[in-house]
Amino acid sequence: MKQTFTILTFGILFLFQHCRFTTPNYHLTLQEAEYRYETIENIKYNLEIRLTSKDSFTGKVDIQFVGKKIRDLRLDYFQGEIKSIVFNDEALSQFEYKNGQIQLPSNRLMIGNNKVSVIFETPFAKTGNGLHKFVDPDDKETYIYSQFEAFHANKMFPCFDQPDLKATFHLQVSAPKNWKVISTTLPTSQSKTENPDEVLYKFPESKKISTYVFSLHAGPYQVWEDKYESIPLRLFVRKSLAKYVEPKDWFTFTKEGFAFFNSYFGIPYPFEKYDQIIVPEFNFGAMENVAAVTFSERFVSRSTMTRSQRENLSDVILHEMAHMWFGNLVTMKWWNGLWLNESFATYMASLAQAKNSEFQETWISFFEKMKQWAYEEDSFSTNHPVEAKVNDTEEAFTQFDGITYGKGASVLKQLVFFIGEDSFQKGVQNYLRKYSYSNSTLADFLKELEFVSGFSMKKWSKDWLETKGTNQIELTTVCAENHLYGKIIQSAPGPENKLRDHKTILGLYFFDRTNKQISYEQFPVVYSGRSSEAILNLKSCPDYVFMNAEDHDFAIWNWTNTNKENLEFVLEHDTDPMRKLILWTDYFRQVTLANITFDEFKDSATRLYQVESDTKIKRWLLSKLASDNGASYASSRFWFPETKRISQLDSLQTFLLSELTKAKVGSDEQKYLFLSLIDTTYSVSSQKRLYDVLDNKLIFPGLKIDQDLRWNMIIKLSSLEKERNKIQAIIDREKKLDPSSRGVNSSLAAEAAEPNAKVKNKWIQILLNPKTSEYSSSTLRVVSYSLFPEYQKDIQLQFLDTYFDALDKFQHTDDENYLDAFAKSLAPDFCTDVTLLILKKFTNNHPKLPASVKKTLMKQIDSEKRCIQMKNKHKDLILQ
Repeated sequence: MKQTFTILTFGILFLFQHCRFTTPNYHLTLQEAEYRYETIENIKYNLEIRLTSKDSFTGKVDIQFVGKKIRDLRLDYFQGEIKSIVFNDEALSQFEYKNGQIQLPSNRLMIGNNKVSVIFETPFAKTGNGLHKFVDPDDKETYIYSQFEAFHANKMFPCFDQPDLKATFHLQVSAPKNWKVISTTLPTSQSKTENPDEVLYKFPESKKISTYVFSLHAGPYQVWEDKYESIPLRLFVRKSLAKYVEPKDWFTFTKEGFAFFNSYFGIPYPFEKYDQIIVPEFNFGAMENVAAVTFSERFVSRSTMTRSQRENLSDVILHEMAHMWFGNLVTMKWWNGLWLNESFATYMASLAQAKNSEFQETWISFFEKMKQWAYEEDSFSTNHPVEAKVNDTEEAFTQFDGITYGKGASVLKQLVFFIGEDSFQKGVQNYLRKYSYSNSTLADFLKELEFVSGFSMKKWSKDWLETKGTNQIELTTVCAENHLYGKIIQSAPGPENKLRDHKTILGLYFFDRTNKQISYEQFPVVYSGRSSEAILNLKSCPDYVFMNAEDHDFAIWNWTNTNKENLEFVLEHDTDPMRKLILWTDYFRQVTLANITFDEFKDSATRLYQVESDTKIKRWLLSKLASDNGASYASSRFWFPETKRISQLDSLQTFLLSELTKAKVGSDEQKYLFLSLIDTTYSVSSQKRLYDVLDNKLIFPGLKIDQDLRWNMIIKLSSLEKERNKIQAIIDREKKLDPSSRGVNSSLAAEAAEPNAKVKNKWIQILLNPKTSEYSSSTLRVVSYSLFPEYQKDIQLQFLDTYFDALDKFQHTDDENYLDAFAKSLAPDFCTDVTLLILKKFTNNHPKLPASVKKTLMKQIDSEKRCIQMKNKHKDLILQ
């Protein structure tokens, strides 16, 4: 009801507010945020926290602020206990506290200076949001960290939790004496308390920042220290993982980032120190808390990191560092501007890698990961404009997707190609200087770019940022007498899509078949509207032409009459990995569009893999051939009868084994091939091979079988093994050898993977009640993703009603990360018309599902449609 009122008069406004306050909802709406922004300003938090190893912590917060209007005022605080509230020197004996809202009465609010003091006790979180507590099973040490984006600071302490109510934070923390305490600033003192086992940390007042990037982390962390110029650098990790961390890489990548960003932004790093904390059970990859960035422990490998892993670590470090300026120094006003944070940080991380790191392949990785994520997300019916409409903080969570990150960054890359790197950089510098320590909007950003570039940003923004959908293009070329005539036909499929102005590169290949060589030329091309034409004067006619050669454009190239022989000649003889990966991706897209079969793609991929030299492309090919989830040749075999399935998977394993014996000893490729071998294990003979590896009866020289690889094999074998004696003995043995949190989670995943309906039911009942479970949300997510592999659909079918009943009972206040994982991991993906009908019916009949669940179901409907189309393309092969 709150979102459907139109506020026309003061009387209706009063009615609206009365309705809102008498039926409070936890999630903050845009209207409520605007109302509160108009009511208060100049906020200062003085926060005192006492941390122990108990299940909750206590605290006091004094909030000073300036009142601008006399109104009832919402203070956000989720599911804690309020001991007392004093508002402008008067203790409030009666106050409304419901659904995460404390209502401060208007009769106590003053124009000018105000102060509210709250004494509270908050349970530690086990969801990864709020103030999360983790007990290390290795050494029983306790670790605490915070995660506040988008609307979780209020899960730690009472606050005005919205991005445009920036504030300063003054913090005191008492904690066990062997703990380190980390926050936005460096502590000015550490002193004893009345308790000899505690230390009191006092932190100076922070600069003006948003609540979601304030932070608190504590525990007996291992720490390494370094410095970039005058900036202190620290790296933290829990003690039991410290031996696996390579601090040299972390500090090298960090310093490379500071060198680039300080110069590029024209503003020195705006905060006093830079901490990076690697934390357990983290929901995301990393989080840009001001001067105290948190990272998932997935960035710590228990074996030597591959180049791809190191490149990814560098990318994430740089992404979070870019946020210090773009997101923390200057912050979006509301969550519709989330892309201004995430798209920019994504683009800038790749730019920083390209300009100042060893990873010159960064734009290839950007194309492979971010760009494809963007295309996929924009193809779903749940797509949205880059600058999305966000009604409340529940919807804000659903915006952390491939459009906000991947498409937004891709669109920025396209814009830079249009206006030039210098103009873009100058516009960004002006924008950051103008809005430092405040909030901004899309219009503010575009105004600065238009001023320096002279490029009309209004139309560009309407087309690219404020309208959803991806353009599709078709290319027709005719060459005669060394004149190439080209015509680009642009379409805008989908509701609300539109034709846009694009700038791209046309790539031309010329073949020397006798010597098996190619030459290459490229030309920048601008196209717009329904149809664009051009004529190029050439020395000779090209043998192969392709679009978007350097990946500056954002559009899907629809192939028409592509010569497969010529395509494969390019893929075999071109030496540029970026061009080849673009072509390979366009080739695989023909499979997902049901234009060709997986079998046709597999024939090309296995032949050309053997002559490919680039490891990144080889890894990509393996993912499309052998992955055991998502769209791949291997997963498509489960459309086929059992006998044919076993034969074809064993044939693929023969290919993988052959390449494994040829791969360089100890190389990244060797590891990728072995992982693919695990993924494609299915038949009895292939299972025996993994058992032999686990028992050291089969050894691949140079391949280190680390503990994580062992668990990978064990989980796979457990998911296939109905006779439990042998695999259970291995699981029990590995649990003793690996008592770490990864070992615990892996052993639980191995248990959940067992092809046994009773075991599945046990875990589903636990998953249905995460709040009463002994396990953290992180552990439950690990279990859920192992519960129903592709070949256990017959068991999953028995639990469909249970799954849908659970979705119907989840609440909008339940943790969104958990809801998202539960809905995704257990969603029926049977690739059948019946499943599709069930999904449609349930989703249509339940319009008030939590936002993350509804989005997941709608995407699953789209995925089922596509899968059915692909499966139908294989009908003749299946029936043979």
